[in-house]
Amino acid sequence: MSLNFDIKKGVYLYLGKSTPLMGGLGGGSSDAAAFLYAINLIFSLGLSREDLVDVSINFGSDIAYFFYGGMCLVEGRGEKVFKLDEYLSEEIILVIPNKGISTSFAYSLFDKSPRASNYTKQFFDAKKEGFIKLGNVFEDLVLSSDAELKKIKEILNEECEWNLMSGSGSVFYAKTNRTKHIEKKLLGMGKVITSCLKPLELKLIEF
Repeated sequence: MSLNFDIKKGVYLYLGKSTPLMGGLGGGSSDAAAFLYAINLIFSLGLSREDLVDVSINFGSDIAYFFYGGMCLVEGRGEKVFKLDEYLSEEIILVIPNKGISTSFAYSLFDKSPRASNYTKQFFDAKKEGFIKLGNVFEDLVLSSDAELKKIKEILNEECEWNLMSGSGSVFYAKTNRTKHIEKKLLGMGKVITSCLKPLELKLIEF
């Protein structure tokens, strides 16, 4: 990046992580997006949102989304981001297993598997009918390779209205009013964080 934009100086970076590592929540990608945005400001590069998206592809496939936020349809390698007007607004919990799943491991399982259903199309078809249908091609693959995560999934199936693994895992998000029951059943396999799934807007980022 320094060569492409003739940056002569370096920067000191302190990163305080609060998003679980190897959780499938996009923590690393959002960190990268924030860093690129900061570099754009610090060195007055004058890059537009689209320029930052183009640059981000050199560093990772999921970074571009974080220059938009909210509910988006993402295609290609992650560089094609389409902002959506509709969104989910559901009170949810996050279940953070004690063990994480590396992205490279999850994709190695994906590369060996038959191509799965088109969950994106199924989601929008269901939305038109007034109900939620969620899917994640990684979930079955990861759960089939890990007995503890499979057990957590079984607990959530019993106690939640719906639940799904986030990204390539290992974190789950779920809608439920039985949080205490889930915490008891986890038996040291993970922890529960109450959260809220709402449209996100990057208020500090202006283009």
